[in-house]
Amino acid sequence: MAYITQYEKWYAKEDYFWGTEPNELCHELIKLLPPAPGIKVLDIGCGEGKDAVFMASQGYDVYAFDITENGIAKTKRLAETNNVKINAFVADINNFKIDEKFDIIYSTGTIQYLVDSEIAPFFAKVKEMTEPNGINWFNVFVSKPFIAKAPDYDENEKEWKSGQLFSYYSDWKFERVDEEIFRCNSSGIPHLHCMDVLVARKYTGKVLGPEDI
Repeated sequence: MAYITQYEKWYAKEDYFWGTEPNELCHELIKLLPPAPGIKVLDIGCGEGKDAVFMASQGYDVYAFDITENGIAKTKRLAETNNVKINAFVADINNFKIDEKFDIIYSTGTIQYLVDSEIAPFFAKVKEMTEPNGINWFNVFVSKPFIAKAPDYDENEKEWKSGQLFSYYSDWKFERVDEEIFRCNSSGIPHLHCMDVLVARKYTGKVLGPEDI
C-alpha cells in the first residue's frame, strides 16, 4: 500500500469512529435503484462499514473495501452483528483490482485520497465497471478560501476544486449535482467542510429527441 492513513489508529478503538447509523445518502440510493436479487453494490473506502452493512441489510449484494485493516475488521464484525454477508477486503483506492461489474458504485469522503496521476484512470475504471443504467455516487471535500482547513485534515488528502468531480461524468446522466457547506465535529473540534456531491447514471437508452421532452 502507498500509505496508512490516520484512520488506522482511530479505527483501532473499540467504539465506531463514525457510529453505526448509515449516511442519509444510502436512503436516496435505495429510491434511485431499489434492492433486488442480483443488484450489486461496491462501497469504495467503506471505513468501518456502516453504509455497506446497511445496504446489505436492505438486500443488495455488497462488496466493500478500505485501506485500513482495522476498518475492514470492524466492517466484518458489524456485518456479523447484523447477520448480513459482505465481501469486505483491504485495498487501496489508487490501485484496487476487481473483476466484477456493479449496479451501484458508491464512495463518500474517500476519493480525495487519489493521487493526481490516478484520478482520471480511476474514473475510467469505475465507469467501465458500472452496469448499463447503473449509478455512481461520489462526494469529495473541496477547498474554499473562506473555509479554514479541518483540524483532522490528513496530509495524504488532496484538495479538490469546486466542480472538478462533475467534469468526469459529462457523458452520463446527472441525477444530482450539489455543493454544500456543513458543520462537522469528527475531531472533537467543531469545524466546517464544503463538499461536492454527484449522482450520475450510465444512461444506455435511445438517443432523445424533442418528442421525448
